[in-house]
Amino acid sequence: MRDQRESPLVALWLERLERTADNVELETEKQSIAYGHWLTVAGERRDGMRGRLAEAAPFVPSMVWLALLHGGSLLVAYMCFYADPREPWLVQATMMGTVTAMVVTGLLVVRFLDKPYENASGSIKPTVMTQTLAGIAGESAANGVTAFPCADDGRPRQT
Repeated sequence: MRDQRESPLVALWLERLERTADNVELETEKQSIAYGHWLTVAGERRDGMRGRLAEAAPFVPSMVWLALLHGGSLLVAYMCFYADPREPWLVQATMMGTVTAMVVTGLLVVRFLDKPYENASGSIKPTVMTQTLAGIAGESAANGVTAFPCADDGRPRQT
């Protein structure tokens, strides 16, 4: 998501999963219902991934960034015209510093919201995926499964 593209590794596993599901022979009505449910869930998963990929791209156009930076610079320059030699320098520096800090903070908030999948504090993290993997590991250990079809880095094992 951070690179604004689908992971080749995820695409490989989805393709293998779909290829396996396509070769399943359905013999009973229960199997047909389960297969239909699997297709529905797989479609929802694919739609969710498409939605996340669409949201991963920055959505603030460069012209808006230019306008924000220009407006912020003009505001700080405008504050310089309020300089009064009769005022103590600390008062003027506090006024300029406060306005500059608010402008910079606003620009940083827009930049943060423009890139939601950065690996930074407050960014969107794969929390549910981590919980799901922990659940799979727990169930596998409880059922005595020791060999998984993939290595620790997610790549398929050679069979």
